[in-house]
Amino acid sequence: MNAKDSLRDRIRRGEEIHGIPGLLLSAITPLYRTGMRIRLLGERVRCDARVISFGNITTGGTGKTPAVIERAQQEVAAGRRVAVLTRGYKGRKQRKREVALLDAEDAALQPDVIGDEPALIARRVPGLVIARSADRVMAACDAIRDRGCDTLILDDGFQYVRLERDENIVLIDATNPFGNGHLLPRGTLREPMRSLQRATAIILTHCDQAHDANALRATLNRYCPQASVRTTRHAPTGLWNVNTGEKHPIDAIRGRTIAAACAIGRPEGFFATLEGLGARLAEKHSFGDHESFDPCALGAGKWLVVTEKDAMRFRHPPLHTYALSMELQDWPLL
Repeated sequence: MNAKDSLRDRIRRGEEIHGIPGLLLSAITPLYRTGMRIRLLGERVRCDARVISFGNITTGGTGKTPAVIERAQQEVAAGRRVAVLTRGYKGRKQRKREVALLDAEDAALQPDVIGDEPALIARRVPGLVIARSADRVMAACDAIRDRGCDTLILDDGFQYVRLERDENIVLIDATNPFGNGHLLPRGTLREPMRSLQRATAIILTHCDQAHDANALRATLNRYCPQASVRTTRHAPTGLWNVNTGEKHPIDAIRGRTIAAACAIGRPEGFFATLEGLGARLAEKHSFGDHESFDPCALGAGKWLVVTEKDAMRFRHPPLHTYALSMELQDWPLL
């Protein structure tokens, strides 16, 4: 691991960065903040549909995708015509004002075009529309006009303030809620914590792995007393073979020696979940968030268990590759 990777990983874990590196990173912070300040001063656009935003105040690792999937399933089940608005991170490059509208069945097959997270959402929620564009106001207008959508879910939208929303939901990882308390790039905060005043609701994730989620709730009451707070965990619900699609019960890995690999913002949580299910992890491989890796090179002679998001990027995975399905579940605090 080189020095750059080590520093990035320390920041991700919430460690304080002291000395000259910390001072240099703090000096860059105003540059990171310029774009957000401009956006906050800009004009807001209200479209002719209900808009529900899911986002973070920190970078990566809060478990936002299962929350988007859960809400999208609820809205589709209620008979609404739903589009998920996404910039399609790590998908194929688009022109700035280009909009791609895809039905879920097509979107699920094109992670290289729209990104792995939108493809996973599409796989899990048949019947919705994926609207991908850097200009999500334009994506919203196209989804309403061309697909008759009446409900829009703005994915990773807390900082995309240009589009007015009816609900502004922020996800916070209860195990590492605000990192080391510093703004990017010295810390993981995208905005100062006072920005939580914009939130209408908070979803605390990974509460089953947190040391003191009750204290975190008290902190949130100071910054955003108007927002409802839901406490949750990411619950494993099953496994499926990424090559064949065959489903297996979650108990299938209990007592089994496996290899585990992921390219997500919080790999420790994934490994802890597998160990909590009774698996013996002979190998642990973690890669940068959304980074592609070759499953053929890992887990020889053993099951290789990955996240569903990782599985979306595999074209021809070996037969020993399995994805762990997760869903958001309420987790009451004592």
